[in-house]
Amino acid sequence: MSRHLPPPPPGSYPALVRTSSLPAHMSWPQAAAQVEPPGAEHVSPFRLLAVLREYKWMILGITLAVSAPAVFAISRIPATYEATSLVMIDTRKASFRDLQATVAQADVDAVGINTQVEILRSHGLADSVVQQLHLTDNPEFRRAVDARPLVGRLVAEVKGLFSPVAPPKPLTPYERQQATTGVLMNRVSILNDGRSYIITVTAHTGDPQLSAAIANAYVSTYLDFKRDLKIQAIRRANGLLDTQIAPVRERLRKAEDAVEQYREQNGLVAAQIGPDGQGGTVADQQLTQLNSQLVTAQADLAMATARYGAGHAGGTASAPEVVASPMVQQLRSEEAQLGSRVASLSESFADNNPTLQAARAALAQVRRQLGAATSDVVTSSRKEMVSAQARVDSLQHQITELQKQVASESHASVQLKQLQSEANAARNIYQDFVGRLEQTSSQAGLQESEADQIAAAQAPIGPSGPKRTQYSALAVLVGLLAGIGAALLRSRVTQGVRSLAQLEALTGLFGLGLVPSSQGGPMRHYRSGSTGSIYVDAVENARNLMAFGQDRFRAQVILVTSAEPGEGKTTFAVSLAANGGRDGQRTLVVDCDTRQPSALRVAGGAAAEAKHGIVHDVLPGVDVFTFASEARERGAMVRVDELRQMLDQMRPIYETIVIDTPPVLAYPDAAVLAQQADGAVLVVRWNETRQAVVNAAMRRLRAYDVRMLGGVLTQVDLNQLGAAEGDMVRYHAHYNRKSLAA
Repeated sequence: MSRHLPPPPPGSYPALVRTSSLPAHMSWPQAAAQVEPPGAEHVSPFRLLAVLREYKWMILGITLAVSAPAVFAISRIPATYEATSLVMIDTRKASFRDLQATVAQADVDAVGINTQVEILRSHGLADSVVQQLHLTDNPEFRRAVDARPLVGRLVAEVKGLFSPVAPPKPLTPYERQQATTGVLMNRVSILNDGRSYIITVTAHTGDPQLSAAIANAYVSTYLDFKRDLKIQAIRRANGLLDTQIAPVRERLRKAEDAVEQYREQNGLVAAQIGPDGQGGTVADQQLTQLNSQLVTAQADLAMATARYGAGHAGGTASAPEVVASPMVQQLRSEEAQLGSRVASLSESFADNNPTLQAARAALAQVRRQLGAATSDVVTSSRKEMVSAQARVDSLQHQITELQKQVASESHASVQLKQLQSEANAARNIYQDFVGRLEQTSSQAGLQESEADQIAAAQAPIGPSGPKRTQYSALAVLVGLLAGIGAALLRSRVTQGVRSLAQLEALTGLFGLGLVPSSQGGPMRHYRSGSTGSIYVDAVENARNLMAFGQDRFRAQVILVTSAEPGEGKTTFAVSLAANGGRDGQRTLVVDCDTRQPSALRVAGGAAAEAKHGIVHDVLPGVDVFTFASEARERGAMVRVDELRQMLDQMRPIYETIVIDTPPVLAYPDAAVLAQQADGAVLVVRWNETRQAVVNAAMRRLRAYDVRMLGGVLTQVDLNQLGAAEGDMVRYHAHYNRKSLAA
């Protein structure tokens, strides 16, 4: 049932004060400065799904364009076969560990394992495998060597456009050998996981038998190299030892004879001669003992001095020795008990009380005994300090006398020590040579490699690559992501307005509502009297704001304009009036677009009726007035005084008057005629009208000091709204279904 709203009482609409709809604390430049860049709003999952739906064909096209060539190229990749041989590094077969002249054993650590890995990866070892397997004659390797890289072919093609290009020069046998070695190194991977002694040697070729042969040849060549290295080391060590041991022995004999002769000549009798032939004199030994005793005596003196000093620094009563004395502790305990007794008796008796006097006498006696005990402890500490000082002085005197004796022997001792050092060096060298000679006499262990092949490579049954299914799926995924990224990028660079929040931030206008796209125009929704239409409810929301909202939104005469043509301003103007007629009001649409009047056609009137004057009941409760006489003939806008007179006549008759004007950027009609209206509404086409265009329209309207009621987004795609506005649409649809079911 239609709602019949009574006409508003006089004075219920605000006066025609030319103010904007900005908040009181914000100026237009401040509002413009708060405009968010396109895409700056939060991208919700609903918005993402809307973008995907909108650009689904572009996403599909990009996905196919990226993935189809990739899948085709993947399908053309030849199959490869992978064979792996395992090598374990082992040092237990060597019969010695300190032979530094021979090859050093590989320590079982990261450095040693990495060294063996690098040996396996070396160019020389790969070159030996090429020669062993005659890979220079293998068809697969010849194709790889003769193939020209893509960049080289492109460069040759470009050069051929300007001058003739000579055919490539054939490779020499040495160049082909080196090129084949490079190809082989690219097709063999040698790895260690860092947690074991196992090294994996894996070969990748197009022939399973060839892959296994290469992996096994790598391991056998490596083991032969290690074995040959040891044999060569043994030979070098034996030759070196044979030529050097006799001179070293003679050098040792001469050095030891020189030490003994010098000791006898200078009378340097050693107190004790060690196994190395060295020893100190008796004076040296005595001086060492006295120095040790002096250190101990000085430590005792320091402790005694510290104890005595602590007692004097903090008072004798607090000295550590005093505090630790059992006698002092007992007397202090008695003193505390008697003090407590005296204090207790003093509270109960007078000073002449015999019991109190006896207690005080006992307390005085204990304190005298405590003082005497404390003095005894301090005296004992001082005596201990004096005794320690005398001990230190005595030892220092003995050391001084002994140092004089040692000084006389110092020059000869220095020369003796030098001779002993030379003898010791000669002895060490001789012992090292003897030990090496004994070690090289046993060569059985040295002739074994320090590594073992624990698993020989076998020819694989099936190909190991390429993984066409995974690679194809990855290519499709990359293409899909590229398509989605392109869709999101296109959506973000779109300069249109997509939400009321963005419209408010861009223009400072209050968002009056979102009007969805509609087939059939106002006639479909208002002439048939349909209910539950989201289009009608959206226009109704905007009209309610201008009828019952705050004073800054209320208006009887409403001017509707847009920035440019095609934004749906006339359809919104007619729908706004039709919503009032639907509720039982009398509404009037004034078509002030003298150049292209269309309000009557949009409302459903006959085209022949589009002449100057009023047409009644074009829609229920809606009349249309068209300015189309002399103004149309001269291509000018409606005269201001003519519009003012007409509005003065119509205000008492109609509850709502909607003025439709040309786009504000095309003609100044809207900005000029808005002076006769209660307020203006700017219609913006959703996601189409560029933000720069909307800003330009607002600058023109504000230049004329137009009172703006708000802005409306028209032709909205409800499936592509953001989270908040999309929720509003879903709530409306859900509630409308429930009301219809009820």
